[in-house]
Amino acid sequence: MSKQALLIIADGMGDNPISLLNGLTPLEYARTPNLKELASKGLFGNVYPVKPGVPVGTDVGHLAIFGYDPYEVYTGRGPIEAYGAGIDLLPSDIAFRGNFATVDDELTVIDRRAGRINQNTDELAKSIDGIVLSNGARVIARALSAHRVAVVIRGQNLSEHITTTDPGTAKEGERVQQSVALVEDKNALETARIINELTEKMYSVLSLHPVNQKRILDGLPPANMILLRGIGREIQAPKMAESFGIRGACVAGDRTVLGIARMAGLDVFHQEGFTAGYDTDYIGKAELAVSKLKDGYDWVVLHVKAPDLAGHDCQPMTKVSTAIKLDMMVGHILQQIDLEQCYIGYTSDHSTPCDRRDHSGDPVPTFFAGGNVRSLPVEDFGEKFLVHGALNNLTAIDFFHIQMDHLEAVRKLGA
Repeated sequence: MSKQALLIIADGMGDNPISLLNGLTPLEYARTPNLKELASKGLFGNVYPVKPGVPVGTDVGHLAIFGYDPYEVYTGRGPIEAYGAGIDLLPSDIAFRGNFATVDDELTVIDRRAGRINQNTDELAKSIDGIVLSNGARVIARALSAHRVAVVIRGQNLSEHITTTDPGTAKEGERVQQSVALVEDKNALETARIINELTEKMYSVLSLHPVNQKRILDGLPPANMILLRGIGREIQAPKMAESFGIRGACVAGDRTVLGIARMAGLDVFHQEGFTAGYDTDYIGKAELAVSKLKDGYDWVVLHVKAPDLAGHDCQPMTKVSTAIKLDMMVGHILQQIDLEQCYIGYTSDHSTPCDRRDHSGDPVPTFFAGGNVRSLPVEDFGEKFLVHGALNNLTAIDFFHIQMDHLEAVRKLGA
């Protein structure tokens, strides 16, 4: 391929007008001269992650960004978290996305993120890893970013047709849910039974763990439970990198994104300072992404999680700050690459409006810039400034194919 492309994903950056920001969105309010400059040098618009008005999860949004139709390949968040944790799934496994959480003796959820714990989670996960349940199934547990953990049950005759144990977002005060079978099937009934058995064992093991004993002494909420959700089986999908004949790389701190990239056939890169939080090393990510371009990768993905956290936490000014930091990161990148040789794209996996504190079905600001890309002028960067662009009303899968076409990786249809 004669050219390369860098795609920057600002997780959850899309938003709606906020009164605190004079009726602007965080992107519209923030000063982002580098994003504005790039948008003016290419295609831009507000792109729907999957379909208009359909809110999507981080997993589904990123599957679409990587060119997959989620309606065809998505089997649940759990398998993606397992990929991100480096677990190679077997067809008979069932996988969960988990949260380290704080519960009381009645298993009532006090804090479903255990105070957003971000230290010593490896030790906690290891105490669960290897538990053997009464039917002989074995538990595999791996810590992910912050409070997140991947949990896989490995055994025979397991069923994914069961309910999970997490009561849900903002459901503190409710009890850890009992798993029940969703179908009248002996495998589903038995699987639900061992998940409830695992809930009891996790509480017993984690409550006595030295890490949690110290957290209690330090006045911190103990991570004495893992809430399970996002059950699914191994994803059966072709590797995107092979399908399009590209050499791809992904630089990220979020294990979910790394998992999807790994599933798609990209080489994944993570360093200690690359967190899934506000404290991530923006410049370090930029430097590593540029180095992968210099190493000859055709398509490099650079992911930043922080905007999504600010949306979920209803922190508009923090979201503005993440936009400014991201723009500075883009400016650092622009000093080191030639736009005649390397395209730069920008998008989000979904919007996370601050007033909603959750994902919405709104389209997300997006652009694809470079030397020979068609362009239009823009007044500034943000949702309302891109409404006249060519990418409006397209989807993330459309945007993916536009990038691949500019890399000359899409086969011609017809003679």
